[in-house]
Amino acid sequence: MIEGKWILNYEPKKKLPIEDFLRAQGRFKHLFKHLFKPGNEHLIEQFQAEVDKRWEDLLYLTAK
Repeated sequence: MIEGKWILNYEPKKKLPIEDFLRAQGRFKHLFKHLFKPGNEHLIEQFQAEVDKRWEDLLYLTAK
């Protein structure tokens, strides 16, 4: 934040899905043992929706 304005220094050309981010890190391995049992797929969708919402909020803050 500079002089009360949000500044975005980097905007990725291609946004990766949250699943790719989580799978690449061993510390989240336990999630995938349980996530892909029938009925748990919605968790990744919820995680992705939250990330997308936060990204849109950040873009809004830096647009001015």
